[in-house]
Amino acid sequence: MSSIQRNKEQLSLRISEVLDDIGVSDEMIQKRRQAALFIESIFHVLDNGKTTKYLFGSQSEGTTTEGINSDDDVLFCLPDFIVINDWSHWKQREVNLLMVQDQTTAPGYCLLQLLRSDVPLAAEYVPNDTYCIDDKGRVIKKNTALHQMFARFGMVQHGPAAMSPMRPGQRETDFVSALPCLQWPTEARRWLTRDNVGRWPTAPLKSESENCGCFLVPADSTISGLVGVEWRISTTLAERHLMFSLNTIHMKCYVMMKVLLKSYDVFHDVISSYMCKTVLLHCVENTMVDFWQERNLITCFDKLLCVLYNFIAHVQCPHFIIPENNLMAGKILPLQQQRLLEVLARIIRSEGRMLLDIQIDNIGERIRQKFSRLPVFNPYIKSRLVMHRFVSGQLSVNSARLIIDGIETYLNIYNGNCCENTIKQIVCSYGDIRKLYPQLNNIQKKSVSYLSQYLCTTIGSMIASYYISKHGRIPNIAIEWLQSGLNTDVSSSLLKLATVYYSVGKLNVTEDILTRIDQTYDRNVVVPVCGCKEICLLHKEGFDIAANNGQVNDFRKIVSYCVRFMYQEVNNVPLELRQEFFRSSQEEIQRRRPVFDRWMNYAVVDSLPYLYLLQYKVYNSLGKNEEKMRALQKLKNVMNEEPRIQHEETVYNLLGQCMEHENLPNDAFHYYERSLQVRHQHNAANFYMARLLS
Repeated sequence: MSSIQRNKEQLSLRISEVLDDIGVSDEMIQKRRQAALFIESIFHVLDNGKTTKYLFGSQSEGTTTEGINSDDDVLFCLPDFIVINDWSHWKQREVNLLMVQDQTTAPGYCLLQLLRSDVPLAAEYVPNDTYCIDDKGRVIKKNTALHQMFARFGMVQHGPAAMSPMRPGQRETDFVSALPCLQWPTEARRWLTRDNVGRWPTAPLKSESENCGCFLVPADSTISGLVGVEWRISTTLAERHLMFSLNTIHMKCYVMMKVLLKSYDVFHDVISSYMCKTVLLHCVENTMVDFWQERNLITCFDKLLCVLYNFIAHVQCPHFIIPENNLMAGKILPLQQQRLLEVLARIIRSEGRMLLDIQIDNIGERIRQKFSRLPVFNPYIKSRLVMHRFVSGQLSVNSARLIIDGIETYLNIYNGNCCENTIKQIVCSYGDIRKLYPQLNNIQKKSVSYLSQYLCTTIGSMIASYYISKHGRIPNIAIEWLQSGLNTDVSSSLLKLATVYYSVGKLNVTEDILTRIDQTYDRNVVVPVCGCKEICLLHKEGFDIAANNGQVNDFRKIVSYCVRFMYQEVNNVPLELRQEFFRSSQEEIQRRRPVFDRWMNYAVVDSLPYLYLLQYKVYNSLGKNEEKMRALQKLKNVMNEEPRIQHEETVYNLLGQCMEHENLPNDAFHYYERSLQVRHQHNAANFYMARLLS
């Protein structure tokens, strides 16, 4: 073996170690994928067994790092239409759309012609403004119709995707609406019989990929000249299935490619990560399996860059499954092309040494450390163990938060309904979710467990509220429902049970439950998770360690949800929280954002301060003055000792009312002022302060 080859192998091994350190290891790739599939399974269960939302892109593939910080890509599949590519698939009493590909449409694109719902014939009349008549007299579905759905929620359209306004601590999310198509078009099916050098993908893998179906995304091509009517054929589900079949070396090469291109401004907005993925898939298809080895990492990486160079030189990046669709068509100007080729040539000639200049994830410095014989300490560079723990904690927080987001979206349907009808409807929904259980996979079954337990808590609390208003007591059925939902997290479900017992004067039972929560709530490990506002920006070392040691979706013993009361639970809600239902004036209600401000319909408080409030109230009723003052002091300290509190203004409002109860009006006024400093509008402190001044 030559010294040059030996040096390349050593560099390959060191770079592979660095990629392991920043989270591009087999373990972390699998964790990212599990987290994405878990989130998809939540959508699946809440949609009553129909998957209408998918997570795509680098986050779901596990091909991202902290430094790359890839966007979340969410695809909304609208199942209200039957998209067919053959008349034999027409269905009566359905909205049938026929895929039309002719000389006017670009490769990889199609038109959607409306058919009649009573007989398999073409429609002759335009039913509404989402359709138009083309020059051949066909009724064609416009591709702009789906964009209106996102515009109603204040999202900004960017091509086929819509971007939501970001909340602090939240990654940017691209939302894409699409129509499902169960059958691949003819031009995609040709891939099934295409020869390949590397014997990948195998025939069974191709068949499984075809069974994934495809989507039609509302987007015009850059070459056809058609405007507002073309739909792009998207095989993203099949491509994700292919990516899941690749090994860690493939993923490392892909991540290196994205990191390198992200480090050079010349590639921004010209070479997309999707193009990089397409390059990877073509390379794997046309190389032997034993080529992709760890000691060969630099050579594999150079292979990817050479293929990309060739694509740019010819301005021709063929879609992996539909090669007639050129992903670079109309995307690269001649001056850009020359500059791109110059930079790429310089990178290829460096044989991996250009990676030493990469600042993303401190890759360059990490590589130097691997070759250095002297220990180098940099406080900004996380070790492999710390990085893996951090990523695991992040994934657990995101998964836990999506449970709350999904439940909030689901329960918001019943907001404002009468209590009795809401209970019946949610019980029916609970039954529908449980019926799905036998036909689900393991990840989906776990989602059912999480979601159904949360619904149990909500149902039990609503039943208790209803009976308290009618009969002044709580029935056994309410307690049974509440006890069935006690494992949602560390505290919130138990706090609801304690609240119900307190509302009917069972103080000793309430005290026992609160003591149990206090003893099990390990503040060095447990992280508050709230679906109302931003995600947690800070991590706890104990939490990250626990998340890394367990499965990414086993977070029930290390997260604490906020306690959320719907108005149908009002008779359980302590007086100190009831005004939170009316936090907004009529004028403020009109200005609420449809999605981000939905939580304002509820009375919501973080678990830890609510625990101390209940302890304060219980000990006050039991005449235990010393314990009462200790609980009040904990409530005062919680803002300083737990920096992840999400509903700060509500905590200050609770403190203000406690001060009023202690006959300390000046202190109460001070806390209401602090509450208004956190949130001037949509804040019950406006009412409390006016009441105090009066």
